[in-house]
Amino acid sequence: MSPVDSWIVIIGLMVVTLITRSFFLIIGERMELSETVQNALRYAPAAALVAIIAPEIFITQTFTPSEVTTPQFWGGVASFVAFLVTRSMFFTIILGMLAFTLVGLIGS
Repeated sequence: MSPVDSWIVIIGLMVVTLITRSFFLIIGERMELSETVQNALRYAPAAALVAIIAPEIFITQTFTPSEVTTPQFWGGVASFVAFLVTRSMFFTIILGMLAFTLVGLIGS
């Protein structure tokens, strides 16, 4: 790939990103979302977090007792408990990452 091709790809990706990220800013107040769509969008961050993290914790080829000592497992457990106690996405992420980091540091 030549340098010109690389720049064309970079500029093209920049334009596509700009358009897709600023779509709702460009439309502004002209577009109203229905109440049903607004309620559904409230669950989007939690759904995205689960979609990213759940496979890392639960989907394995074979589950062995040694996997209970992995940082991913304890980070997931801490996140689950934090969410049950606080109902806050912020504290869920913080406590899950804290447990993940501590188990990772202790295990290494």
